[in-house]
Amino acid sequence: MFDSHCHLQDSAFDGDIDATLERAAAAGLFGLTVCGYDAESNAAALALSSPSPIVFPAVGFHPHEASKVTPGILTDLESQAKLPGVVAVGEIGLDFYHDLSPRDRQRKVPDEQLAIAIRVGKPVSVHSRGAEDDIYGHLAAYAGASPLRAQGRPVGVMHCFGGTLPQAEMYVALGFLVSIPCSSTYPNNHASRRIAAGLPPDSLVVETDSPYLPPQQLRGRRNEPAHVVAAVQAVASARGITFDEAAEMTCRNAWRLFGIPIPALVATT
Repeated sequence: MFDSHCHLQDSAFDGDIDATLERAAAAGLFGLTVCGYDAESNAAALALSSPSPIVFPAVGFHPHEASKVTPGILTDLESQAKLPGVVAVGEIGLDFYHDLSPRDRQRKVPDEQLAIAIRVGKPVSVHSRGAEDDIYGHLAAYAGASPLRAQGRPVGVMHCFGGTLPQAEMYVALGFLVSIPCSSTYPNNHASRRIAAGLPPDSLVVETDSPYLPPQQLRGRRNEPAHVVAAVQAVASARGITFDEAAEMTCRNAWRLFGIPIPALVATT
């Protein structure tokens, strides 16, 4: 399995990183992407990746941070995004649900980060809450210019996608994957399960968004990468396939998304 989006640099994991990673490996994770959302968390994501072979960093600025982003910050971000170990630019996007930054700044900052992703040749991890239609124009322009399309790779992932199946299909047509979170196990989250059932098999990945959005049976507790099992099971149930089939499908999609070589021990299976 592969957790395509988590935040292990969050203070909820203080003093528990090593044990968390041990539980992730024991659960069957071959990798997890730690996504940054501001300058401090970007640096922490890079630091977490150096001692662990299963941690892959992504760097970016969340829409909540848009009003704080300066040209100097973007220069630093591009330098980080160029690093060979960095697998994506993210998390970036629009959040018109909380609106913690002015919308004009929210619209400008993702375009600046999408341009960085084009220049460094990395995919993006996209946050779109309350903005599933609004962000389409930004991402369509980016997808058309991304060098990843010519390489046959996904241009990015719609992280913890909260829209409808038709909206998800629009982004798949642009070259994005769609991520199914542990919250797909919530009784009323029918939209996420419809997406898991209805999209092509090569367009799905899974995530925990740790420490947020734990699976139904753990609501009220801290989420962590080992719990991505719940998202994989939700995909398996929605599609009528086995757990192992869903795990392998979403893991291989994540490797393709992030440009990570398939480990030798599974490449021949």
